[in-house]
Amino acid sequence: MTDYTVDYLMGNARVLEAAGRLGSFSAAAAELGMTQPAVSQQIGHIERVVGMPLFMRRHRGVALNEAGRTLVAAASEARATIRTALEQATAVSRDRALNVLTDYGFAANWLISRLPDFEKICPGVKIQILTTQALQAQPPLGITADVSILFEAAVRKSGENRITLFEEEVYPVCSPAYARTYGPFTTLADLGRAHLLHLNGHENLWFTWTDWFARMDPDLSARGSQKTARFRTFGNYPLLLQSAMQGEGIALGWRPLVDTCLESGVLVKVWQKPLRSRRGYVLTARTPRSSQAELFCDWLVNLSRMNI
Repeated sequence: MTDYTVDYLMGNARVLEAAGRLGSFSAAAAELGMTQPAVSQQIGHIERVVGMPLFMRRHRGVALNEAGRTLVAAASEARATIRTALEQATAVSRDRALNVLTDYGFAANWLISRLPDFEKICPGVKIQILTTQALQAQPPLGITADVSILFEAAVRKSGENRITLFEEEVYPVCSPAYARTYGPFTTLADLGRAHLLHLNGHENLWFTWTDWFARMDPDLSARGSQKTARFRTFGNYPLLLQSAMQGEGIALGWRPLVDTCLESGVLVKVWQKPLRSRRGYVLTARTPRSSQAELFCDWLVNLSRMNI
């Protein structure tokens, strides 16, 4: 075995470990924020580099063979050792940054604009924003999230270190120029004929246009008209909102992510009735909480209660 083989395995340990642990390339892709074909291709390349199969392909999922189990165990141990060492090295510095993990949409459309206010109140706390599109909180290797603000499909009961900040509340929104040019949108049929902007990804995690039409009116004809109106899709929420602000169509607007745009008039609601669920953004703090995390969490909770 060459040094290249060892180095390649180390560089792809996360994919190998996730696929082996979950027994599914699709589940590994979801956890890592990748596509299933990309994971499958990478595993195939690993097997070619080591010169042997590591997985048994089955009709449903995959299973490690003996060689695969040996390598995945070694990869998991190596990653754990590196993570522990980096955490210990980072902890030496008392003024280290507070690592905040969240998704692109929450960071870009809500959190970043409000951080200067926190920095005025707590000037000694350094904030490092980590972003993810994965379903699970997976910060970069060697970095531990002190605080996470993630959208959860089923909001569990709040506790000392878990607090629901915002429950899901959605409105269709567009630019004033688009509303003037293509409106008014007084019926579901009007909306069904509009340029609807769609968010790709884990559709079971948040509302889609199909969900919205079905909840507003269960009539099949209304939903049928919507199905033909898929105009443009986006892989992350800030890009989708940018398209809406540029007058390219109507987007589903999640509160509080669109609040600033609505207040400034950059976006307007085209349907006043909200669509709500018990899903939403949840604040989770690592235990034990540092004094920095305590200050940051208190600030976030106060903001959410004031709904600003």
